[in-house]
Amino acid sequence: MQPEHHVPIHGGTPFRDGADRGRVLVFGRETGGRYSLMEYVAAARTPLGPGERPNFGPHRHNEIEETFLVRLGRLKFLLGEEIIELGPGDFVRVPPGARHGYANLSGEDVELLVSFRPGGFEELFVRHRSDQDPPPSPLGFVEDAVRLSNSEFEDHPAVR
Repeated sequence: MQPEHHVPIHGGTPFRDGADRGRVLVFGRETGGRYSLMEYVAAARTPLGPGERPNFGPHRHNEIEETFLVRLGRLKFLLGEEIIELGPGDFVRVPPGARHGYANLSGEDVELLVSFRPGGFEELFVRHRSDQDPPPSPLGFVEDAVRLSNSEFEDHPAVR
């Protein structure tokens, strides 16, 4: 096995996304743009209070297929108008243009393996990581996703 094709357990390119964190395992630039792959940990959130509704952060990527494999934990996943309860070993394929999002309501971290096809979208997680000084603009990720990947975010309808 060639070294550039092996990512050890503490390898890859780490990033933070607020309370969430991850590491890019394979960049699209390393696959000729065919795909990218990253680990993503959706951090435990404060439990919802009575009458509160989860925010799934609904969005769509009109030119990207995204996949999610739950490795550890439980997650509520929005696909179209359906909410699916996911657990370890569950897999979701989100075709281009499909509305999706998720909410970690479990009280525990959820570990995911996430892919993008074509690759390139993972670059935004590194470019806009929240653990840099100075921190990036709060809307920078959304603005770049809209501009570079023809994405739409329901929580940010003014960003086009």
